[in-house]
Amino acid sequence: MELKTIPLNKIKPNKSQPRDNFDKNTLKELAESILSNGLINPIIVRKDKSDYIIVAGERRYQAHNIAKLSNIQAFVKDYKNDIDYMVDSFIENIHRTDLNVVEKSKYLKKIKDTIKIKTNRELAKKVGMSEQNVSNLLSYFEIEKEVKGPITHSHIGETIGLEKKDRIAVIKKAQKEDIGGRTLRAFSKAVKNAPEDVKEALLNDDIDTEQAERISKLKKPEDRTRAIKEHKSIAIVEKGIERNIDREMSAKEKKVFDKQLLQVGNWILSFRNSVTEANSKIKDAIKTLLLSTKFIPVMDTKQKEKLDSELERFIAKLDEGLQLAEQIQSKI
Repeated sequence: MELKTIPLNKIKPNKSQPRDNFDKNTLKELAESILSNGLINPIIVRKDKSDYIIVAGERRYQAHNIAKLSNIQAFVKDYKNDIDYMVDSFIENIHRTDLNVVEKSKYLKKIKDTIKIKTNRELAKKVGMSEQNVSNLLSYFEIEKEVKGPITHSHIGETIGLEKKDRIAVIKKAQKEDIGGRTLRAFSKAVKNAPEDVKEALLNDDIDTEQAERISKLKKPEDRTRAIKEHKSIAIVEKGIERNIDREMSAKEKKVFDKQLLQVGNWILSFRNSVTEANSKIKDAIKTLLLSTKFIPVMDTKQKEKLDSELERFIAKLDEGLQLAEQIQSKI
């Protein structure tokens, strides 16, 4: 490459520039830096008849215009064809500027379609990226029409492998709650591995990631339903407490609301106590059964009646816990 000082009016922007938007404030800062310190890294251009087209460095070129400078230092690079120029422009820009995921995705797709590359592996080799990264970026086009607002690398990379509708729902949630990285990865994993009922509860914010992972291990649907209801009830109480703290209420409203919260809290406490007591009864019943099975054939009538009574009390305790859980849900 040959280093030259070229008049700005002889340089044309690259119509295939990967970046869609340039921040005006950062361009002004760059212009001030160039006026104070000069241009540290020359731009790269290609010859186009009597003019030049930018390969890399459009931000520096625009900053020169803002600074009202007449010339710019540039490396002039020769290309055999437009394809090599397009690929080189992408590589230069992707490593020199902080392109967002949408800009990278669109430019990658443009290269793939222009060169007519069939596989992501071949495209990755062409642009000097990993195949996984290329696949992740191109997967953006599966959801671009359904998802609005800013898309990040985390949104794309951490939701790979989800069904399309689930992926869209997870990305929208991540955008709304500003989550990414490990948190988004764990959430996506929970959605992917959860049964349909648990997944629905997770996406509706009825349960959190850790709760979803635990509930997903329950094999019976009815057990999962009960667990989801309990967690949902507790979450309602917690949100209610937050609301009571944050919201300005009249003394009368606050008194009524406190009473409602206390009532729900008592129901949940009763349910938990009932479950704890039932758990103790289970252990006692199992011990009784283990000891009694050997002697049932030789038990007299009173002994059998006593055993039956113990089992009935145990079953009644389980029913009591279930009724309390249903009462909590219906009252809330």
